[in-house]
Amino acid sequence: MLCKTSKLVLVVVINVSFYNLLAHYSNAYPLSTQDRWIIDDSTGQRLKLVCANWAGHLQPMLPEGLDKQPLRYLVAQVVRNKFNCIRLTYAVYMWTRYGNQIVEDTLRYLDIPEVVKGVEKTNPSLLKMTHIQVFDLVVKELGAYNVKVLLDNHVSEPKWCCNKNDDNGFFNDRNFKPVEWLQGLDLAAKHFSGNSAVVAMSLRNELRGPRQNEGDWYNYMAQGAAAIHKTNAEVLVVVSGLNYDTEFQFLKKKPMKIDLGKKLVYETHLYSWSGVGTLKLKDIWSSQPLNRICANSIEGLENQAGFLTTGKDAAPLILSEFGFDQLGSTVSDNKFLTCLQTYLVEKDLDWCLWAFHGGYYLREDKVHPDESFGVLDASWKRLRYPNFTDKFQLLQRKNQDPSSKSSNEYILYHPLSGQCVQVNRKNEVEVGSCRTKDRWMHDADGAHILLVSNNKCLTATREGIPTMVSDDCNNSSWKSVSLSNLHLATTDQNGHQFCLHKDSNSSTIVTSKCICIQDDSTCLDDPQNQWFKLVPTNV
Repeated sequence: MLCKTSKLVLVVVINVSFYNLLAHYSNAYPLSTQDRWIIDDSTGQRLKLVCANWAGHLQPMLPEGLDKQPLRYLVAQVVRNKFNCIRLTYAVYMWTRYGNQIVEDTLRYLDIPEVVKGVEKTNPSLLKMTHIQVFDLVVKELGAYNVKVLLDNHVSEPKWCCNKNDDNGFFNDRNFKPVEWLQGLDLAAKHFSGNSAVVAMSLRNELRGPRQNEGDWYNYMAQGAAAIHKTNAEVLVVVSGLNYDTEFQFLKKKPMKIDLGKKLVYETHLYSWSGVGTLKLKDIWSSQPLNRICANSIEGLENQAGFLTTGKDAAPLILSEFGFDQLGSTVSDNKFLTCLQTYLVEKDLDWCLWAFHGGYYLREDKVHPDESFGVLDASWKRLRYPNFTDKFQLLQRKNQDPSSKSSNEYILYHPLSGQCVQVNRKNEVEVGSCRTKDRWMHDADGAHILLVSNNKCLTATREGIPTMVSDDCNNSSWKSVSLSNLHLATTDQNGHQFCLHKDSNSSTIVTSKCICIQDDSTCLDDPQNQWFKLVPTNV
């Protein structure tokens, strides 16, 4: 048994070292803002936060999974899956009421002996620590491998979040008293002051419920931001909106006036059921046509939060929660994610995926419930979604940097697969790894799409035939069509319009009759194989 354990530790150490070398993570601390970007002060270059949410705000007041795998192994999984950041959630009461409470005492009080047994096996020293000491240790381990921490005030009372009437939703709810909330922010900021792993702190997760109002939002958000900044001026201060952190449009009329230097960042959330935009159906993604659903959802996201990244008061915006059922069986989630990816890569937003963890100690009175949105499966060893690496490869890459002196070129991106268009030896185009150096130029809608390396044109010959790059630029003018602007179309010599189309059974890209590009509710076909995006990059 000792031999097997030693081998496991060795493998973990090797994996962590290997993935650190591959990822080239910055040691940035502190961070600041420059217009809409987060900047590494030590280099002056942009640092893109690519985060996973790791829950620690539920009743056990522990980051999840410490009864399943050793802490170092869990951090290795963060790095191996190419996250450079963890959004670590906590409950206010952990700081204000239970700061000195011993972990083992809490777990035994909650009557979850199987969790105690698991922690005894994988992280035995944690049982005699206080909850804050465990958080401290987790942050230290993340920091040792250059994983940044966004410390997230998720709730006040330790519990699962979020219900409109759970007494944790808005200021002056039963379990959300402003004085104690401010005290908790101050204690957390003070505790991690000078800790280079903690680069950002959020004010509050998903404000909600019947008490919501803009007046209290302006008042208490300003107080909370000032409290953090006064205690720890090095961290970014992350401000959330109303209605489950989906709405900021009131700031168009009355901007937030608070001086945090270059430390102010906003956050927003979006899930398939959020219903932003002009469509407020409970499950908009089961509706048709999909091009309209995607276009209206992206328009809603931009109008309600995305606008914060533009104009004279531009600031960084982190999509600090989005996610999908990683079992892959939820059609609505899959459509939502593919659409959202196009927005994330085009704007190159910082983001935090819900969730890293594969399950929970205790959630709503259930012991060891699964987390179907978790990157890790229930064993905490493997990816739950086998295509995760491909699907997220371009999202995890920094594509834009304000300090870059390179001119903008384009990556031709296929969001359904998560892959990028590259040219093979036959001069045919196909999807593959986004590590490809193939870049494209496209001066205007309706112009040629040119391969930067040799100025060959993206050319379609006829329907169903592999698309090529060629010196012959006839039939090579391309424009975005459909409401979603995700179809790239060309017109042949006979005036017939065709769209780029990834073959369902291979990596080949052909041209095919455009699917549902008219705003026609009777069109029930799925156009996602034809969704392509020219993503700007100067990196």
